Amino acid sequence: MTWTPWIEIEPEDTADESVRQLYHRTRDRKTGHPPDTVRLTSLTPRVAGLLHDLHKAIYHGARGLSLREKEIAALIVSEYNG
Repeated sequence: MTWTPWIEIEPEDTADESVRQLYHRTRDRKTGHPPDTVRLTSLTPRVAGLLHDLHKAIYHGARGLSLREKEIAALIVSEYNG
């Protein structure tokens, strides 16, 4: 299913150099695309980059839970939030 955002975002082939650098820096190695959270905040590339870095620091730096446990917790919270 194709992802269709309902807010304005910068396309991946944008001419805006700061957004292109952001997309390149945050690109997922498996999919080749930047995360949806980055794309959704792409109109403010500096903020998008900071949010992405914060997410990575929390997600990968948190201790006490395995990666699998983090994914399960995220799934439950996502379902609970609807």
